Amino acid sequence: MPRDSEPAPERRAIGVARVLRAVVAVLGRPVHLNALALSVALGIPAAILFSSNGLRATDIVALLHRSWRARCLLWAGWLALSAPALSVLFSAPGTNTLRALRLPRAPLLGSLFLLAVLIELPWAVLFARGAGASAAWAALTLAVALAASSSAALRRRRWLVWFVLGGVFVAADPPAALAGLCGSLWALYALHVAFRCAPEEPGLRLRLLRPSHPFLALYLAHLLRLARAARSRLLVALVSGATGGIGLWFSLRNDPTERPLPRALAALALPLTLAAAACVAPVLESEARLRALLRSLRVSRGLVLSAFLLAIATPSSALATTTGAAASTACRASAAGLAAALLAWALTLSCAVAAWGRLLERRGRRTAGTFAAGVTLIATLALFTAYSW
Repeated sequence: MPRDSEPAPERRAIGVARVLRAVVAVLGRPVHLNALALSVALGIPAAILFSSNGLRATDIVALLHRSWRARCLLWAGWLALSAPALSVLFSAPGTNTLRALRLPRAPLLGSLFLLAVLIELPWAVLFARGAGASAAWAALTLAVALAASSSAALRRRRWLVWFVLGGVFVAADPPAALAGLCGSLWALYALHVAFRCAPEEPGLRLRLLRPSHPFLALYLAHLLRLARAARSRLLVALVSGATGGIGLWFSLRNDPTERPLPRALAALALPLTLAAAACVAPVLESEARLRALLRSLRVSRGLVLSAFLLAIATPSSALATTTGAAASTACRASAAGLAAALLAWALTLSCAVAAWGRLLERRGRRTAGTFAAGVTLIATLALFTAYSW
């Protein structure tokens, strides 16, 4: 039978299947990688917090319904984690080709929504276990809508109003049925607008790099590289450090000791080492891109090395300081003393990991297996050192 004589429903089904296959072929891999990184990063602390003797999903959902502060804090935290991963839907390689093809709107939005569900799946699981399927659907759709609205607000300022109104709607704790209906409609519209306006220049842009000292400019360039191009690695660094801090806090609270410092050093040896290791490759790539410019400006090698070490040590140092201040509330140790000791510990481990990564890069032998073996050895030596104290 000629193609033009195919029944309309059959042609429509073929069109939908082709659109779905095209979108998944272009966006499936980057979305899957970001969703996997987010799930793995959240899986470690979730396994600790939601153990048999720990928290329950019903307790968290009940707390969200009782306290608007907890509701705003948890929603803001989840959006901060999921919005960068969801932005891959709008900026991954190949999205401009999809826009130029003028695909049918309905199957395109359906495909984008299905891919967005992969990223928001941990959020939906929390509400599904705590309040049921209707609450999970409402939380899922509202999270997709808010994340897509935030991406659209960067380029079209009027969407900032919709984002604020959506935040107010979530903070008001609407019924699950109403939230699910509004979230479904809003999520599809927000995905459509965010996908179409992604090539536009951002209207809200922070100018962080201004003429300044070479060391400060290079250090900020490394941090921006981590925040923009290596968000999944930065997320792994933050979550690994936060996991060690939460475990230390519970350990000191349930089993107090007169010498909390050795236990703190041992508990944070592996998380801080992993946090530093996750930042080595992006900072090395950032330095490689700027190498020709640095040589033309005759920036000293010591300054370049100092900015490299400080950029790698910043996430782990911030986590160590925060953990020390928080852990002091669970024991009798001084907050300033414990925070200073953990800060020195984080700087030491970060410098060791950075030196190992830089040595392999200089010799042209930096492979994933070799680098991981060295990081494992550093963490093992750090554990032995902490236990010996």
